[in-house]
Amino acid sequence: MRLKLYFISFLAVFLYFAHTSFSQEINNTRPLLMKDKNYTEYWEQYFYLSDGSLVTSQYLVANFPWPVGKDHGIMLGTLVTPEGELFVIKNGRDPGKWGYKEDALDMFIHTHRLSGSGDDLSVHLENTMGIVDLSLKSNQASLDHKRYSSEDGFIETSIYAPQLRGYGNWQLGPEAGFKPSGPVHNVDSATGFGVHVLMTDKVDKLIKNWTRVLGLGNDGPKPFLSAITRPDEAQDIIFKLFDGDVTVDSFSDVKISYNNMINEKDASYPKSIDISAKGEKGEIKGTIKFTKKFAHFNLKQHLNFFERSFAKSNPSVTNFRYLIDYDLVYKTSEGETSLTGKALGEYTDISPTRKAPVKRRRSRR
Repeated sequence: MRLKLYFISFLAVFLYFAHTSFSQEINNTRPLLMKDKNYTEYWEQYFYLSDGSLVTSQYLVANFPWPVGKDHGIMLGTLVTPEGELFVIKNGRDPGKWGYKEDALDMFIHTHRLSGSGDDLSVHLENTMGIVDLSLKSNQASLDHKRYSSEDGFIETSIYAPQLRGYGNWQLGPEAGFKPSGPVHNVDSATGFGVHVLMTDKVDKLIKNWTRVLGLGNDGPKPFLSAITRPDEAQDIIFKLFDGDVTVDSFSDVKISYNNMINEKDASYPKSIDISAKGEKGEIKGTIKFTKKFAHFNLKQHLNFFERSFAKSNPSVTNFRYLIDYDLVYKTSEGETSLTGKALGEYTDISPTRKAPVKRRRSRR
């Protein structure tokens, strides 16, 4: 009897700790710093500026093998000028040389900072490549994709800021060819969104591709789309119509068709997307076209020799960033509305690591 009670107690303790270890949920305020070998967590922001430029920033914390080590902080940013020139702003730091606050979104990595207070958010990027300062507001609640598990880990995704609007400035530095720095470009309008991702397995085991679209402009309903395809071909789609800070409609039963696929080395992307969905108030149908190219960005193309040798075992992630034209028809009981306009869009293609071919030695006779 004692042995049975001991076994039941042991099993209860085991199940408690097992549940605790697997029940950690994403926290939009601070990184969790988990011990998993493939732990990666990042806050990623995208902004289209009124001068025609594009700014992205990713504040990432991850566990890497030796010699980099655990709890390493990296800021990876890109700036695409109105002329289409791409500049990469990146720095990495060991624990103690990057940090965060426990009770508020406030992360610094080197001289880069991402901080938020209430509905306000500020992004500061700064190194010898360039400086970006943006002040923004987000008045909408976060949107979450479903938790997805692989054999060795899981991913949780929170769109912590579905819409960000504000203003700011950017300036290129000496590493971009200016002495000492280029002119300051002030922008009176910046529109974008923020995403927070937590994962404990390699990304190709958790995501196959990911499409994100945010309508631009101030008048009338605008689409917001975040569509993830998993490695098992299952889809997890968030699709909404926003009018300013108001959600006009939320859609389910979303059907997406990717058309005119363009193949590049180790990656592919669509030139247009057909979409249809049923909403709480009506139905929507139409086309999203990838019209104006900002950049095709693959980090491996912007690494030095040491970084490339370290990253060669990782999956290939290519971001196809475009200005999008959308043409949608929204039908409700009150009638039919045509929705057309511009949007900020990205299609991310993720390819598994390619194994190097085995070289066979010819036997000597």
